[in-house]
Amino acid sequence: MKLAVKRINKTYNMNADRIFILASSIAFISWSLLFIYPYSTRIRQILYGGVVTCFSLLYTGLFISYFDPESFQSFSTLSGLISLFSNKEAVLLGWIHYLAFDLLAGLYISKDAEKNKLGPWIIRPMFFFTFMTGPLGFLLYTIIRTVKVRKYNF
Repeated sequence: MKLAVKRINKTYNMNADRIFILASSIAFISWSLLFIYPYSTRIRQILYGGVVTCFSLLYTGLFISYFDPESFQSFSTLSGLISLFSNKEAVLLGWIHYLAFDLLAGLYISKDAEKNKLGPWIIRPMFFFTFMTGPLGFLLYTIIRTVKVRKYNF
């Protein structure tokens, strides 16, 4: 996989900055589609099966290419994490991780809100907060959903 990623990088002149811009642009377009069409099954299929899967493949390829097994020790302390994320490639990996999982949270919100018959204008602000702040947006959705549906179950 390292060789394949290096070949892609060489062939398409892809570096961390370009990958960051491309992934961020795709995420923005994805969230825009989810915002405009919050209950479209087709859009959700494209985002789940296409975008999230592509982010996962990209993450995996970059992880294999960039990750040093010795850096696993860095996950055990805050200082280690700061050191680990002191290079561009590690930050890019973290960013793609955030983009993929925040979009998954948004897709969950979309499907769950549709199932519970919550209006699209109620959940659109939650999409914004989930896109920008991940867990905060999901928490806000959980609170609003619980109040509207009058029960807490997932």
